[in-house]
Amino acid sequence: MADAEEAEVVVAHHERAILRVGDVFLKIDADQTRADVEVEAMAMAPIPAPEVLWRKPPVLALAALPGMPLGRLGEPSTASPASSFAPR
Repeated sequence: MADAEEAEVVVAHHERAILRVGDVFLKIDADQTRADVEVEAMAMAPIPAPEVLWRKPPVLALAALPGMPLGRLGEPSTASPASSFAPR
């Protein structure tokens, strides 16, 4: 059997779960209308947005964006203060 990639739970609550498997994020959403709006917004975004690899409700598969994360939930941010969107 080929080596399987480990699935990392990124977010999980009663409405949505997001898993990362390698360079793919799987978003499982109970509200398909919200998922539809999200896909439309990503297509119109003037900034880099993840590529939709496939969609089979309730799952949306997104490609990971290149680059470094600004932070991880529950851990101190390694990003510089200049990367913050907070008003100055």
